[in-house]
Formats: sequence, structure tokens, C-alpha cells
Amino acid sequence: MTKIPVSKFHGCGNDFILTQYDLVKAYDIPTFVQAVCDRHSGIGADGAIFVKENPLEMVYYNQDGSRAPMCGNGIRCFTGYCFAEGLHTDKDLHVQTLAGEKIVHRISEDPFQVKVDMGYADYDPKMVGTKEALWNTPVSIDGQEVVLSTFFMSTVHTVVFTDHADTSENRTLGKKICHDPMFAQQTNVNFVEVIDANNCKVLTYERGCGITLACGTGVCASVLAGYKLGKCSNHVDVHLEKGIIHIDIDEDERVFMTGRAQCVMRGEYYYD
Repeated sequence: MTKIPVSKFHGCGNDFILTQYDLVKAYDIPTFVQAVCDRHSGIGADGAIFVKENPLEMVYYNQDGSRAPMCGNGIRCFTGYCFAEGLHTDKDLHVQTLAGEKIVHRISEDPFQVKVDMGYADYDPKMVGTKEALWNTPVSIDGQEVVLSTFFMSTVHTVVFTDHADTSENRTLGKKICHDPMFAQQTNVNFVEVIDANNCKVLTYERGCGITLACGTGVCASVLAGYKLGKCSNHVDVHLEKGIIHIDIDEDERVFMTGRAQCVMRGEYYYD
């Protein structure tokens, strides 16, 4: 049995196990992730994040052991972990991900809050694994007509506007959309309830995880879609069950995400 130093962080309830990549690289990482993220026999989390050095890289896995390009709440927690551990304490960090470089600016230490340059969306169907573009497009899902907008916002996202975001029907529908054959790579699904021009609520079904309390890249995709469709402004507070994430979109449609990261546990994980 090996004792691995780990920390647990969350961003608006989206929780992660974090440690340094060098401490786990000798193991089969997907198997390790499944074990440590198990909420009954492990520590429990939506995903696991590893800090890789030279260059600084965020290596992210979903709780089912699948690799994902990026995670919006995760990169805030990644930055918080690097700061807390004294690995990287600069105000601005350039972080490599499978979705490209992300620049993270620390706003405050207590509470720990950062602003992340999330970059631009990509609307090419090849990036999301669909045969054709889906933008405000009506489709049939299990006999139900749903209007979908699908694009790449650091990872694959589908946005659905609805009168009420968090309903039992949407929780079921999210899984159906995620696993529909039209999505070769599956898709994250965001149900968006617009409150007014500067406020909305979002419920996300994440591929490789299921319903989560928050999804940073999903919030970015939701506000961007709402802005482009004239449903909200380019400065929006997204209200989630355990906090608020603020999204700004500039004149070139570059997306910026501001939010907190909180450490809730530091210790050792006994891995057999």
C-alpha cells in the first residue's frame, strides 16, 4: 500500500482530487482516478487533476477515468493547489491543457479567486464529433424535439435554453443527449434558464461524470450561446447551487471566467 499526498478542492461544489503528476505517473492513471474519486471506497470527487511541470500543465481526468481536454472549475482549483503548495505563486500563470494554453490571473488569496482567459469557441463540427453544425438547431431526442447549440469551448458542449434549468426531466434528458449517437465523442449538456440580461442559472450533465453542481466550461459555453442568440448580455453572473461564476465576453467573443476555488482537505490517500 502506498501513501500519496493529496488535496481536495472544489469550485462552486464541483470537486476534485489534486496531486503532483510525478507521484502517480508510475500507476495506471485511469484506474487510480476511478479509485480515488469513488465516493464510497475512495475520497470522492467529480474528477482528478495532476500538476505536471516544465512546462506547467493541468492534466485532467473525469471520475470514470476518461481524459478530458480542460475543466473550468478545475483550472481554478489547479491554480489554488499550486499556490497553497508553494509550487507556483505568481499572480499570473500560463497553464498548458489539451485545449491549449490558459492564462490565469489571481485576484485575491482569501477568498482564493481567479480570472481565467478561456479563449475562443470553435464551431467546427469536427471539433465536437458531429456530422454537421448544430446551432440553434431543432433535433429529435427519444421522440422529443429539443433545440441544440453544440460547439467546442475548451471541451465539447451542447447548450439548451429552458424555462427552468434544474428539473427531473432535464436531468434525464441531459443523459439522453450526452449519449445520443449523433455525438461521436458524447457531449456535455447545459440547460440554461435566463433570469435577466445579466443573470442566469445553469444545470450541467457532464460526460464521464453525470450531473454536477457546477461546470466552468459549461457556464462559459452557456453565456456565450445566450449572448450570440440575444438572450443575455456579455457580462453575466451564473447562479449555481453553491456559488456564482461571473462570465465576461469581449468584443471579439473571447471568454473570461471569474470564480473561487476552496481547499477542503489535505492528507494522504492509501492506494493499494
